[in-house]
Amino acid sequence: MKKWFNFILLFAFALTTNAKTIAISYFDNSSGDAKYNALSKGIADMLITDLSKVKGVTIVERDKLEKLIGEIKLEQSKYFDPATAQKLGKGLGAQNILTGSFYLLDNTIRIDARLIDVETGGIISAEQVTGAKNNFFSLHQQLANLLSKNLNVAYSPNLSGLYKTNETVDLSAVVNYSNAIDLQDQGMSADAEVLLEKTIKIYPKFSFAKNKLEDLKEWLKRVEEQREQLIAAELKNTINSLDTTSEKFGAQISSVWTTLLSSFKYDQMLSFNNSLRKIGVNPLKKMYGEVSSLTVGEMMQYYDCIALNSLKKRGEVIEASKTFITAYPTSVYYSGIKLYLEQAIKEIEQFENGKKGLENKLGAETLDAYLNYLNRLRWKSNLQFVSEKEYTFYKQLYKSQVLNVSKEMFVAWTESSKFSEVTEFFDVAIYFNDLQLMEEIVSTCKKLFAGTDDEERVLSLENKLEDHKTKATENKEKIDELERIANKGTKEESEKIIKWLFSNEKYNRPDLLLTICKRYIDNLKTGAADETMMKAWEGLILNTAKLKSVEEAKKMFETLKEKSADFTDNKAVYDRSIREINLDLKNIENDHTGYLKNLKNNDPMVGVLENYAKIYHENYQYSEESFTRKQLIDHFKLDDDKVALQLFMLSMSYFNLGYFENVKKTAMMLKEKYPSSTYNESLTSFLNFMPH
Repeated sequence: MKKWFNFILLFAFALTTNAKTIAISYFDNSSGDAKYNALSKGIADMLITDLSKVKGVTIVERDKLEKLIGEIKLEQSKYFDPATAQKLGKGLGAQNILTGSFYLLDNTIRIDARLIDVETGGIISAEQVTGAKNNFFSLHQQLANLLSKNLNVAYSPNLSGLYKTNETVDLSAVVNYSNAIDLQDQGMSADAEVLLEKTIKIYPKFSFAKNKLEDLKEWLKRVEEQREQLIAAELKNTINSLDTTSEKFGAQISSVWTTLLSSFKYDQMLSFNNSLRKIGVNPLKKMYGEVSSLTVGEMMQYYDCIALNSLKKRGEVIEASKTFITAYPTSVYYSGIKLYLEQAIKEIEQFENGKKGLENKLGAETLDAYLNYLNRLRWKSNLQFVSEKEYTFYKQLYKSQVLNVSKEMFVAWTESSKFSEVTEFFDVAIYFNDLQLMEEIVSTCKKLFAGTDDEERVLSLENKLEDHKTKATENKEKIDELERIANKGTKEESEKIIKWLFSNEKYNRPDLLLTICKRYIDNLKTGAADETMMKAWEGLILNTAKLKSVEEAKKMFETLKEKSADFTDNKAVYDRSIREINLDLKNIENDHTGYLKNLKNNDPMVGVLENYAKIYHENYQYSEESFTRKQLIDHFKLDDDKVALQLFMLSMSYFNLGYFENVKKTAMMLKEKYPSSTYNESLTSFLNFMPH
C-alpha cells in the first residue's frame, strides 16, 4: 500500500504542477498467445477514449500514435521498452508517456505499466494491475485511476459515460473491439464495421464499441459521399450529352458501358447506371430501335451484375442476379447471370461453412506451432545454453499452450505422431530435474490419449517418471557433493571431478563444474602444469562459452595459449588439447548462433500466425487472413523470402475481399522492396485485369 501511495505522490509531483500532455502507447503482448495481439491497441484506445472525456487532461489521440508508429516502422513487443517509449513520447509532443505489457494466464489478465519521463527517458514509476478476464472494466478502471489520480483530476466511470461502476464486459468483447480497430487501421473499414456490429449484438451495453461503430459509420458515409461526388463529376459531361429521345441513344450508352468495361471501371459503371435511373430513362426503351429485342433496363441490370461480381460484392450480386433472372428469363445473358448467382451463393456458403469448427482448427494450429518451436529445446545443441530463467519461460509456454489444450482442439490436430510431439518436452524436464512438470505431462497424456493406440506409451512414460524418481535421491546426493566441492573441496576432490568432467555433465550443473575448474586453476594447483590442469582450463573455457558468452570464453582461450611455457613437460598433451578446445569452441559458437536463431531470438508467434493465415485461407475467411498476414509483415522480423510470400498472399486476400486499392498498395510495396521477386510477374498480370 505504501508503495502504491509513493507512486501516486511521485506521479502527482511530476504532472500536476503544470498541465502536461500525456501519451498512452500500445501495450506489448507477453502472453505468448497470438489471438490477443490486437489487445495491444485496444487497451490503449479505451484509456485514450475514456480519459479524453475528463476535464483537465490532455491525452494524445490514438490516430497520431498510429501514424507515428507507421512512420518509424516500430516492431511489435517494443512499446514497453523505456527508450522506445521516450522516442514515441517526443514524436507525439508529450511530457510523459504511459506504456505497458499484458499477460494472460487461465482466467486472469495482468498488466505491467510504466510511466516514462519523455525528456530524460527515466522511469518515473512502475506498477502492476490484475483483473479477471470476464470483468475487463475492473482492470480498465484500475489503469484509468492510475493516471487520473496522479494527474490530480476527478475520475470515475460515470464521468465519461462509457461504462458504469460494477459494469462488466468479457475479454472476448474487448478482443473483438481491438481487432476492429486494427482492421480499420489497415483500411478494412467494412470488416471493422461487421465485427463491431457482431460485438454489440452480444454485448449491447459495451459503449466503447457502440461509439466506435457510430464514428466508423459516419466516416464511411463521408467517404462514400466523396467517392460518389468524384465519380459523378467524371460522368457529368457524359450524362449531360445524352439525348434520350435520339435514335442513337442506345449506341451512346452502349459505348459508355464498353469503355467502362474495357477499362475495368466498375464503380463508375454502377454510378452511370444509377444516373440513368435518376434522369428517368425508360427501362422499357429499346436499345437499337423497335426491331431490337434488348431494352435499356435489361442492359442496365446486366451491367450492374457484371460490375458487382467484379467488385466482389457477393450479397449484392445475389440480389441483382435474382432481379435480372426474374425480369428477363428469356434473355441471351440469362446463363451468364445465373453463373454469377451460383458462384456468389457458393462463395458465401464457403465463407459460412468455413466458420464451423474454426476455433478448434486454430487451436490445433497453435498447438502445432508451439510444439514445433519448443521441441527444438530437446536438441543438445540448443539445450546446453538454456539457463534456469529461460527454462522457466519455455516451461510456462509449454504448460499454457500444450498442457492446457482442450480435447476438441487436440482431436482437430492432424499431426500423425501426436504422442511423440507432445512428450518430447518430458526429456527437457528431466534435464532440469523438474519432477512436478513431468508428473503434469503424464497426467495430461492420460487424459489426451485415453482410449487410443498410444495408451501403452503413456504407461511407458509413467514408468520413465518412476525410474527418474528412483534415481533422484542418488542424483541429489551427487549434486550436493558437487556443491560442497565447488565451495570448499580439497585439491584431490577437485582433481577427481575435473578428470571426469564429461561424466559429471549428466547432472546438469555446468555452473558447479565451472566454479570447480576456476577454483582449481586460481587456488588449488601447485607445481608444474599437467594434464589435469589442461582439463580444468577446458572445463573453464567451454562452460563459460555455454553459460556466459562465447566472446568471454575466447579471451580465456587466448590467455591459455599464452601459457604454453607452463606446459613444457607436457607439450604433446598441451598441443592436442589446444586443438581440441579450439574445435569445441568453434562448434559451441555455431551451436549458440543456431540457438539464438531457432529459439531465443525467434518469436513463436510467427509460427502461430503463419498457421492461422493458412487455416483462414483454406476456410475462406479472407478478412481474418489479411488481418493476420498484415500483422506478420508489420510486427515481426521475417526473412526476405517470407516477407515477399506474405505480401503476395496478402494481395490475394485483399482481392478476394474486393479491397482493390489495398491490392495495389501491397503489390507496389512488394515490387519496391523485392524487385526481383518471382511473385512480381504474377502480380503485374493480375493488376492489369483488376477493377480500377
